[in-house]
Amino acid sequence: MKYLIRSVKYFFYFAFLTTAIVYALVLIGAVEGNINTIFEGGYNALWKIAIFFALVAAVYPKVGFISRHIAVDRDWNEIRNEAVEYFREKRYVIESENEEKVTLRFKDMAGRISKMFEDRITLTRAAGGYELEGLRKDVWRLATGLEHRLSPDNE
Repeated sequence: MKYLIRSVKYFFYFAFLTTAIVYALVLIGAVEGNINTIFEGGYNALWKIAIFFALVAAVYPKVGFISRHIAVDRDWNEIRNEAVEYFREKRYVIESENEEKVTLRFKDMAGRISKMFEDRITLTRAAGGYELEGLRKDVWRLATGLEHRLSPDNE
């Protein structure tokens, strides 16, 4: 269900973004305000664009969200202060927390809006460490930094 919701959300995001760009082009006079001159085929082109957006939106959640393993063999209580400080530096705050799972959200509203409120990062206890799940670029950035911060060499 989460996948379907993300797909629909991205479909509307792409449609809104394209509409805003076309509207801006009309406002600055770069293109005429007639749909037949903006797109070859006029209104018929809108269906083709919508189908393209639907295809991209159907695939994007699969490639845009990942889970990455972090090799840290310490309990959450031992690393909590360091991890929370690291996430705070990266502008993430704890949304909920228990022994097995910690969820974080982006602190700034502008950042949350730019990520379409898909800013949740989930840190789950796993065999041999933790699993970090969320948006691909955020997970890679946070996982790499957290592993470095919590590595035994840095203590």
